[in-house]
Formats: sequence, C-alpha cells, structure tokens
Amino acid sequence: VPIYMGDVILEERLRERYFGELNGDRDDRYQEVWDVDAKDPNHNQFSVEPANSVLERTTRLVTDLDDELGAVGGPWRCILVAHGDVLQIMQTGFLKHDDAARHRSLDHLETATIRKLKLT
Repeated sequence: VPIYMGDVILEERLRERYFGELNGDRDDRYQEVWDVDAKDPNHNQFSVEPANSVLERTTRLVTDLDDELGAVGGPWRCILVAHGDVLQIMQTGFLKHDDAARHRSLDHLETATIRKLKLT
C-alpha cells in the first residue's frame, strides 16, 4: 500500500482526550468519566474534554481526509493511530450514533488492534 505523500503525517485531531484533573491519575479513575459520558456526552466534569468534542474533531478529520484523498480518485485507505478512547469515540460517528454517549458500549479496542471502518 503506497504511503500518502511518502510519509507518516502527524495529525493533532487524533490527540489523546484530555482528562483534566484526572490526567496522570490512576487508570481506574477513567471509569468515573465514562459513567458521566453515558449520561451526558457534553459534560466537562473533572475538566475533561467532552466526548462529543472528541467526536466532532475526529469526524472533521475523517471528512477532511475523504475530501482530500477522494479527490485523487477511487477508493482510499488510511490507517489512523490514536489512543483507544479517541478511536472508540470516533467509531460512534462511523456507526452513525447521534452522539458519543455510547462509546464505551462498543467492543473494546485492544492495543495495536486494526478495525476496519467505512464511510457510507
């Protein structure tokens, strides 16, 4: 598979979700955020980045890629690498969920998992 522009492209919109006061804390504290996400994906409790904000920035990235790579002609493939929480939230957009509230109900992405997603 040819590499687009012959290089790996660093994309800020795939950055890790900001967990506010919980950044650097124990991993089990993330569940506290995810529990609130399920009720309100726009919350910023603990000063976290809202799940819907992550969904918006990653969805915008995918549509921008589609515009750019689709203009080359034919179908395109792209491997996006990011933190699991970001990818789970982004996947809700591919599944056409109304918002990111159910991102933790999706099949868990194990480290270095490749999951095929397709724009429709």
